[in-house]
Amino acid sequence: MKRIIIGAAVLTGLTSLGAACTAAPAPAAHNRVQVLRLHTTDLSDADNPAGHGGPGDVFTVVYDLRTPAGAEAGKAYLSCTTATPSVNLCHAAYVLKGGQIDVQVAVTGTATGETLAVTGGTGVYAGVTGWVRAVDPDRTFYLIHPGQN
Repeated sequence: MKRIIIGAAVLTGLTSLGAACTAAPAPAAHNRVQVLRLHTTDLSDADNPAGHGGPGDVFTVVYDLRTPAGAEAGKAYLSCTTATPSVNLCHAAYVLKGGQIDVQVAVTGTATGETLAVTGGTGVYAGVTGWVRAVDPDRTFYLIHPGQN
C-alpha cells in the first residue's frame, strides 16, 4: 500500500498523455520549451508491499505511458529509496520512441502533485533540462533542449 501511495505521489512520475496540468504553467519567457503530456498506468505488482518502510528500503514501479489520445508512448521505470518515514528519494527513466528522459524527485507524500527535476536524456532528448509536473496519473514535461535557454 505504501508503495502505491508513494508511486502515485512520485509519478503523480511519469509520460506521453492526458489532460494538461494547469498547476505549473511554462514560464512566459520560455517560448522554446517543449511540452510533452503523458498518461501513466501502473504495471507493477500492486499486491507486493514495498519493504518494511524503513530507511534504505527500495521499491520499484513500472508505468505504461500513453499520449492524451491513447496511443502507446513508451514505459517509465521508477526506483525509490526510503530516506525517512515521510520522504522517498526517487529516480525515473521515461523510455520513449527516440530516447529517454531521466527525472529525480524527493517525495514527501503530503502534496497532491509533485514537481520532478529533469536531469538529462538520451537520443532526441540528449542534454535536456527542465521539470515535470506530475498529478496522478498524468505527467506534463517542460523540456528545455541544449542551446534553447
